[in-house]
Amino acid sequence: MPMLLRFLALHAAWGMSLGALFALGIIWSDFLGLGALLAQDRSGVATAVLIFQSALTFGAVGMGVAVMNLAEPDD
Repeated sequence: MPMLLRFLALHAAWGMSLGALFALGIIWSDFLGLGALLAQDRSGVATAVLIFQSALTFGAVGMGVAVMNLAEPDD
């Protein structure tokens, strides 16, 4: 795998992991009653969508921050 693709995949994976942990933390802490609300959903689709969308957002942010930090320092 080319070096830059591996670089992006690594940062996306870290961001997605943090996003999933963030969503699970919100559900576990029952922030604003979200955990209780999601517990009423028997299909689990709402929970899956919340975790997936959070992971996707954090993964994109992680890649963006990594790419923006590639610039050479000004001397």
